[in-house]
Parts: sequence; C-alpha cells; structure tokens
Amino acid sequence: MHLSARTDTDFNRQTRDGGNIKGNDSGSASRISATKTALAALAALSLAGCSVSSAVNSQPDSQIVTSSVVKNVEQEGIEETDAELIKQTVADAELESLQSNLLAWSNPDTGNKGTIMAIEKFAGSHGQPCKKFRTTVDSFMGISLYNGETCELKKGFWVISWLLREKSE
Repeated sequence: MHLSARTDTDFNRQTRDGGNIKGNDSGSASRISATKTALAALAALSLAGCSVSSAVNSQPDSQIVTSSVVKNVEQEGIEETDAELIKQTVADAELESLQSNLLAWSNPDTGNKGTIMAIEKFAGSHGQPCKKFRTTVDSFMGISLYNGETCELKKGFWVISWLLREKSE
C-alpha cells in the first residue's frame, strides 16, 4: 500500500474546485478508502489485545485450607425459605436440654411445616461443629422425609451441607 501526503497546493486546489482534487491525484479516493480500511483493521487488532487475560497463575493454591462452602447447595424439592428455617431450627437446638429429640417447625410464608428428629452432633472435616438430622416436610404436595446436614463455619453462621429427599420405595 502506498500512502502519499497532500501538499498545500493540493489543499488549495481542493478548496478552490469545490472539494475535488484534480490533476495527477486521480487515485486519491481509492487510497483514502484503503487508508481508512487499514486504520480500522489496526484499531481492531489493538483492541483485541484488551481481552487477553494476563493471569500469572491460573491454578488454585492447594496449600490454603478454608472451611468455606464452595457453592450454594440446591435443596431437592423444598422451598428455600423452608430449608433456611429447618437449618436455623437445627442450629439453635440445644440437644442436652431437649426432653425428646423432636423439634417442630412451621413456615407461615409457604404454609409448610414438619418435625425435625434424629439430630446428631459431630465434628466436621475441619473440626467445626456439625449436626445431621431428619425432618418431615408437610406441604400441599404431601408429606416427604428429608435427611440433611448443617455445619457452623464461624460463630453463629451455619450452612446446609446437604438436604435430600429420601426416596420412597
């Protein structure tokens, strides 16, 4: 591609002739079009470099151990607010002071209710307090039995590790 610079004479001739440069510059329009195309391609190529990631180390650090939950646990067939209420009821339960190992729960927002039973304390994989439990869920779809586990990640902050409906035979 050959680019040529315009001179003052060309500019004066262009303004005098109504914007058209005459004389030996007949290929000027095609050169201007080629120049615009080249500049557009150059701009596109330079912007393409902006999307390249420059991560130094894309591998996770395997030496850091945390007790955080990696992803939200999807409860199987149960309303999220019901699962939250069940988790909080289990977490707040003082097993030593319970006369029976049964706790009732009721969610006025969904109309669902149930009974939590068979709560067992144990230490999680990082030593955190955890509780396994079973609960019924009485909803307009019927009564279902669920098994679950909740663990305390930090003082007062409990999460559901899993909560699954027991398969009926």
